[in-house]
Amino acid sequence: MLRLLTVLCLAALLAACAASPTGRTQVVAPTPLQGFSAVYSEFDLRLQLVVAANAPACQEAECAADRAFDQRILVLGKRLADVAFRQHTDLYVRFPRFEFIIADKADPGAGSSAGGTVVLYRGLRRLDLDDGAMAFVLAREMSHVIAGHHDENVATSVLVAVAAQVLLPVLNVARGAVAAVTSNAAGTAATTAAASAVTTTAVASAASFAGSRALRASFRPQQVREAEAMALELLAAAGWDAREVSYQLQALRAPLPDDADWLVELRESVLRVAGLTQGPEPEAADAPPPEAPLQMTPELEPVRPAGAKAPF
Repeated sequence: MLRLLTVLCLAALLAACAASPTGRTQVVAPTPLQGFSAVYSEFDLRLQLVVAANAPACQEAECAADRAFDQRILVLGKRLADVAFRQHTDLYVRFPRFEFIIADKADPGAGSSAGGTVVLYRGLRRLDLDDGAMAFVLAREMSHVIAGHHDENVATSVLVAVAAQVLLPVLNVARGAVAAVTSNAAGTAATTAAASAVTTTAVASAASFAGSRALRASFRPQQVREAEAMALELLAAAGWDAREVSYQLQALRAPLPDDADWLVELRESVLRVAGLTQGPEPEAADAPPPEAPLQMTPELEPVRPAGAKAPF
């Protein structure tokens, strides 16, 4: 039985590997569970929105500015989405369209789900982003969706949960068998087995939660870098100049605080995008080579006709 479970787990792990759009090996859910990915990631996104602080109710002038901000996001999002579906035709199989939502949250932030939902927090308006910088924020979240990063996170959680729920009970059964053999009283063995089963269930749940969070955190830096590179490609295809977008993003570095994970991540993206788009400073033009020093050539002896005598 243990050998069968081991084989099944290995088969599931082997079937759950694929290449990301940038060539990185990533974990994907087995085919029967792929439909669950959109539901799980959507739930995770809604949970983030519940935890985030709500923005205060707007006044008359603020409400007008909010409506203008919302309209601007929808226009930028549609421009990017049209290009994304042209570049990645497989998206039509996964979801019919991108949906852009502006959440009434006080702090700057953004999120997305596997089903094509992209959420921007209203607090982003306080950063006063230019269109190019705002488009980058949108494109980076869209790239997380296109690259299947949410599917990877869900697959990681599922596989860790399966491993925890399968392997730990097997160990519990082995411990129970040993206890039954070494115990003199059957009742004592049964009680021990029952208590051990409860403990194993709790440990399996805790191990599943902690393990999935740790693995997802280890994937996050690579996922962000992939999303940045793909976002720049998406922006270029939509008509933005990547170098100009980088300059707009760099103007944000001073006012960005370091007290929120999303803002810290954005600050790091700004630095990496600058390196990707601007590269090293161009070298100064070479100075003209120095003039060669004058060479003193020896005087040539005058040519005399054949047979002529020297003057002295």
